[in-house]
Amino acid sequence: MKNFIVLIVLQVLLFPQIVKSQKFDKPESITFDKKTNSYFVTNVGSGEILKIDKEENIHDFISGYVSFLGVKLHKGVLYSAENKKSGDDVVRGFEKETGKLVFSLSIPDTKQLNDIEFDNKGKLYVTDRIENKIYRIDIDTRNFSIIDTTINTPNGLYFDKKNNRMLICNTVDSCSIYQYDLKTGKVSTIVNTSYPHLDGLTMDKKGHIFVTSWSADWKSSLLLKYDGEKFTEILTNKHGMADIEFNKKTNSIDIANYFDNSVTHLKLDND
Repeated sequence: MKNFIVLIVLQVLLFPQIVKSQKFDKPESITFDKKTNSYFVTNVGSGEILKIDKEENIHDFISGYVSFLGVKLHKGVLYSAENKKSGDDVVRGFEKETGKLVFSLSIPDTKQLNDIEFDNKGKLYVTDRIENKIYRIDIDTRNFSIIDTTINTPNGLYFDKKNNRMLICNTVDSCSIYQYDLKTGKVSTIVNTSYPHLDGLTMDKKGHIFVTSWSADWKSSLLLKYDGEKFTEILTNKHGMADIEFNKKTNSIDIANYFDNSVTHLKLDND
């Protein structure tokens, strides 16, 4: 295990596109539907999931719940983690065409189900940031198990199919990025950092890891790129960048801006 020196370099990217709307209420997570060129965004503040269509019109999709965080589309169903704020959080699944609730699983003794991700076998993973647990859920049987309790405040997830591993970041004063090997079931550290409060996590087509970092006072945020040797600060703002997703179709990082009530589509260089 190595500690890498963190280098800070500001890199200019191609014309970030920002979409704002009064419908956003503390947007936390975003995912892309490549079949319809639309996006789904969760609202922490209003307990809603919104849909942005290909013409950038914003529609109400799901409402009437407490607070949604992580979101992911899988086989035509949109899954999200509902933070009940009173314990026993719920993973829910909605048909992407109709919004019909087709999956609901309450997990006892959970405090903040946060990010969610699927592996290549259709198993769903979800972090409980407050309880320091990572769950794996079998969607078909609705059985679940705890796969790790060693990471302090696990938050963002990303499945690296090429290496058959789940990437995980956490939310402490000096964070790390970890990997969970799906074959061995072991957790190891990829890199330790001096950055606080890592949140969203994704990877581009070249294998570069992207992660968001909130400042120690939770008032500003960074988008970081890790190339296996060093970190580069890609973007800094006071918008509160939360969860992110790499969009293969547009070669962009899609970002939910918690404070700014907006989403950003940040197109990457081809270098």
